[in-house]
Amino acid sequence: MVSRRSVLRAVPLTAAAFTAGPGGFRSPGGSSTSADPVRIPPDPATTQAAATAVRGFTADLYRTLASTQPGGNVVCAPYSVGLALAMTRAGAGSTTADEMDAVLHAPHPRPGALDAGLNTVDQMLATRYRDGDGIKQPRLTTANALWTRLDLDLRPGFRDTLAGYYGAAPHPVDFRGATEAARQEINTWVSDRTNAKIPELLRSGVLSPDTSLMLTNTTYLKAAWTYPFSATATAAAPFIRDDGSVVDVPTMRGPFDPMGYLEGDGWRAVDVPYAGGGLSMAVVMPTRADLAAVEANLDATWLGALLTGFRFTDVQLRLPKWTFRLPAELGALLTDLGMPTAFSSRADFAAMSTEPALRIDDVVHETFIAVDEKGTEAAAASAVIVRPPSIPQGPQFFVNRPFLYVIHDRFTGVPLFLGRVHDPLVTGPA
Repeated sequence: MVSRRSVLRAVPLTAAAFTAGPGGFRSPGGSSTSADPVRIPPDPATTQAAATAVRGFTADLYRTLASTQPGGNVVCAPYSVGLALAMTRAGAGSTTADEMDAVLHAPHPRPGALDAGLNTVDQMLATRYRDGDGIKQPRLTTANALWTRLDLDLRPGFRDTLAGYYGAAPHPVDFRGATEAARQEINTWVSDRTNAKIPELLRSGVLSPDTSLMLTNTTYLKAAWTYPFSATATAAAPFIRDDGSVVDVPTMRGPFDPMGYLEGDGWRAVDVPYAGGGLSMAVVMPTRADLAAVEANLDATWLGALLTGFRFTDVQLRLPKWTFRLPAELGALLTDLGMPTAFSSRADFAAMSTEPALRIDDVVHETFIAVDEKGTEAAAASAVIVRPPSIPQGPQFFVNRPFLYVIHDRFTGVPLFLGRVHDPLVTGPA
């Protein structure tokens, strides 16, 4: 019998977002143990379906995760989680694959459309943002890798799919004889690609000598606001929490500038642009009831309408500064979303390798975000382990109560980071 520690395990699906601050910016990178594979050319015809799939998974993941954190701050990076799960799905079959396709909102025909669409979106984002300096133009980079046991025999189709559609090259490591060294090597790879903001994706004890393979993804973002806030104008201002209590929080005060604005049933939103015009942060605040009423309607359709519905107008913005980190285990959440077979003894991951009885043991996700007067920096790392002055005319947008935020690409409508702030002073789970 295969032990629970000899199974397919998805672990720290980690996202980080943080402010450009003292110390400057160190470009993510680092040496690779394998040559970067040649990617399959993007197919623009697959963009819309892939973006729709990402929005669907984003809404489901956020809504379910938020329900486990009642009354608390939330942040997650569904784009990173989705890429990690999509790479895992490339090795799945039968019911396991069908359930993962449904959870990932995979477009038809399955499974090739999901791989092709994510490949297109990822390369389009890279083309626009990978060479940005993080100041005048956002910098957004992604990297995928396949870490394999030294003697593991990979299925050619699985290896080729990961190389062509995800750019994930095999990195042979000695999971069996040098487990700790393998953990350190992978952590270094992740840290190098997240500007050292995720220095220890894999905690001690996560890997074991029977680990067969692991899939990793990193996503890094640094973006300055188009209209930076003045640090000297930041001052304490009241913030009304959902329970009616009031706290004074450092609140940034912007000038009267053009940005996206939208009103809906029980909410209104502003789309705060990052320099370069391609990325922005949508901030959604309820106009009646509380934030839970808005979250109850958050689905793929609502999210798509939000991200594509903004109209430019001059807005006077007040926005709190905040920093927050949330670690979360997603195994039970993903099971509830509709992919229980992947976590069971009935899982079918035979398309990965000749290794028998693989299954997902758990999915762990950790996200960090910090926002200040200069802008936002963000990084996501994911791993799947296989084992076995006077007020002008126009709207004012004073963010003084709990709100949602979505960092997204305007061109494709792809959400990258999604969260809520119930209390800007809270920096992590209690």
